Amino acid sequence: MVRNSRRNVAARSRELGAELRRARLTGKLTARQLSRKLGCSESKVSRMETGDRGASEFDVTTFLAHCGSSQREIRRVVEIARESNDSYRIRKHSEQLPDELRSLIAQETTADAISIYEPMVIPGLLQTEDYARALFGQAGLIPADDLEARVAARIERQSILRRRNAPEFTFFVHEQALRSDIGGRQVMHEQALHLVLNSGRARCTVRVLPDSAMPCGLFGGGFRVMRYAGNTPLAYLEHQTASLFLEDPTDISVYSNILRKLAADALDEGQSREWLATLASEYDQPEDAPQ
Repeated sequence: MVRNSRRNVAARSRELGAELRRARLTGKLTARQLSRKLGCSESKVSRMETGDRGASEFDVTTFLAHCGSSQREIRRVVEIARESNDSYRIRKHSEQLPDELRSLIAQETTADAISIYEPMVIPGLLQTEDYARALFGQAGLIPADDLEARVAARIERQSILRRRNAPEFTFFVHEQALRSDIGGRQVMHEQALHLVLNSGRARCTVRVLPDSAMPCGLFGGGFRVMRYAGNTPLAYLEHQTASLFLEDPTDISVYSNILRKLAADALDEGQSREWLATLASEYDQPEDAPQ
């Protein structure tokens, strides 16, 4: 479904609007009910939530207060309102993982199409629970008592793939990510089958980049490009302690060119599905079987 937009809405404005809408829904208010509380038109509430209308700190504070948001939540969202619509934004993870980063979730849920490239690991939106658990465990960066909550957050984010109006997803996964033994053969067998199943899902394309097509690290780490009807695309890069959002046309052009190169070199959908099914069979052996 194509979403209409009357003007280009910057990523910061979309994020702010998504936060306002989430607060209204959490407060169990309709747009009409909230507009009456605020003494404004219902269309103003709608435009604030889509980012089509600028919102002052006073507007945001009043909006959230009438939704019953906490003082801590109001302060957090007001900080977003204070930011300028720059061509790049950094979001520190603090105690969160990217799966719990509201800035990313807001951009994903409003996108029309998302292209994701991962050279080293299976993309988080396609990971099985056991793969995610093994990956976090091997990295050793998450306290043991937090691990299950982080796995649950990652799996919960995957609900966007099942959404009725989900974005059009294209995943480019390098062979290196698929050959890296995370959690043992049984985990990798189930992960490969999971990719086969997801590749048959509507609005979800999985394409494999063989080692023979390009070196694993040719384009550095993973990234994603999110596209919006009528609005500037957004590139997203993930690091250990922070995430970077890019809107500058020059930056978007670089990542768009990389995506075109990936599309030219990757196996097509049918070839990728067949390749993944063969890989699943290769992993379907006892753990002590010779490699």
